[in-house]
Amino acid sequence: MTEFEMTDLGKLTYFPGMEFTKTSECLVMHQKKYATNILKRFNMMGFNPASTPSEVNLKLVKNEDEELVDPTLIKQIIESLRYLCNSRPYIIYHVGIICRFKSEVRSSHFLTTKRVMRNIKGTLGYELLFPANVNGAIVNLMTCHLMLF
Repeated sequence: MTEFEMTDLGKLTYFPGMEFTKTSECLVMHQKKYATNILKRFNMMGFNPASTPSEVNLKLVKNEDEELVDPTLIKQIIESLRYLCNSRPYIIYHVGIICRFKSEVRSSHFLTTKRVMRNIKGTLGYELLFPANVNGAIVNLMTCHLMLF
């Protein structure tokens, strides 16, 4: 504060798109509000949730026979999902695969994108737990008991 003008905003509770909760055992980060806003923005709140971000052994290809889809919509969804990867690292691979086809989006690519969004709906309550360092000891992630919903 002697070098730069600063204001102490207190403990971290919110950073754009990310929410934090501090307990005695850990710090919890989630993006429930951000994920909900994405689903609402793209009219996907009414969709059924999916347990996985994509089908097993899914292979996307450029299929000239399939119907073209508006690439602007896919690009907007992809950009939203990229920021959501902060709390859901398991979707990084799926978002990367979809990105390969964002210049020429076909209906199968759009269905895969919707599947990722359905998975987001099913995992709204997921959180990342960062254990506290107690007296120099590393705390096991399993000792931090929090409800996911």
